[in-house]
Amino acid sequence: MYEKSDIEDMLKKYLKSKSQLEELESKIAKNKVLLKYNGKKFQESEAETIEGMALKSPAISDMPKSKTNKKSNPTENIALTYKDKLTYINKADKIKLMNENAIYNEKAEPLRDLVGKVDRMIKALNNEQKLIVQTYYMYEQKWNYVSRTYVDVYNEPKTINQLKNIRNVALEIMLDVVNV
Repeated sequence: MYEKSDIEDMLKKYLKSKSQLEELESKIAKNKVLLKYNGKKFQESEAETIEGMALKSPAISDMPKSKTNKKSNPTENIALTYKDKLTYINKADKIKLMNENAIYNEKAEPLRDLVGKVDRMIKALNNEQKLIVQTYYMYEQKWNYVSRTYVDVYNEPKTINQLKNIRNVALEIMLDVVNV
């Protein structure tokens, strides 16, 4: 059984929890894409491969002198080895990504629960109650701000006590929804 203070805490935490949930779900989706492409082979053209290898090789003037009898010629190395590098195999760390997703899902579960509960509770309210509850608990916990917002939306001034009464009725409705 939830109490009025529990509902108020949920409403205060709602925006932060929703943002954290979106971030975790974004990370989960990114990891799923990486897992999807694990082991896929990509074929590059000869020109792309040679260009990539040429950009990786050091400039000729920066070449250190060899301490062995072998000569190091970047152009020759590219010409001899580019065919081996035409096919690229995507190697994602499957276990690490799956573990990360499990951790993200574990963190996201209580957030999903909280966000879902608050969404269901707010659905039961009329527009006037939604405005007062959302403005007060999610944005600015000052009744003067709530009063100004109410006047901006409805063009009808209400006293702070009237707004508090509307809020109390809304909280009772929310309690009825969550304590089914």
